[in-house]
Amino acid sequence: MVHWKNFALGLLSLAASSLKAAPMADVSARTTAICFIVVHGPPITAITPGTAVTGLELARSSTGAVTLADSGFETLISYNNGGLGEFAFCAYYWLNIGTSTHSYKPLSWGYGDQETFNWSAGAGQIVTALGTSTYSTTSAFLACNESDSWVLYLQTGNDVPSGVTCVETQLEVGTTTTI
Repeated sequence: MVHWKNFALGLLSLAASSLKAAPMADVSARTTAICFIVVHGPPITAITPGTAVTGLELARSSTGAVTLADSGFETLISYNNGGLGEFAFCAYYWLNIGTSTHSYKPLSWGYGDQETFNWSAGAGQIVTALGTSTYSTTSAFLACNESDSWVLYLQTGNDVPSGVTCVETQLEVGTTTTI
């Protein structure tokens, strides 16, 4: 199956990168950037049996939150330098671990901004955050139903947010993708 959304976005990126502004003093320094992605990566899926999030995929919501959804990433995923990033719009969205006094750590997407370098992941593997000075190695995630969306946190202990339904899960990188 072809993911037409990414194909169309690739064409849009190509068209937008070909546009030129009005001439400036030195036009010889200008280059045309072309970014066209058709490579698809395997999904990263919640795998804990018997939970409400089993089978949901790591995603980026329309508001930019780190979530689990029916359909997650559709593009290449990078594991460079201990990071975990999704390629979109000619740059990577890097999965970053935030700080908190609670054992559940907020996750965020950094557009071109990799702040977390302690992810361990690859095809067919469980996504793991390697230990730091503030928490031990963990592959536990907390998915909390906030405003009808499963928002994802890294779980480093036993705390859970109050007033919302949460389930603990693990994430696994798939080994195949459908194109």
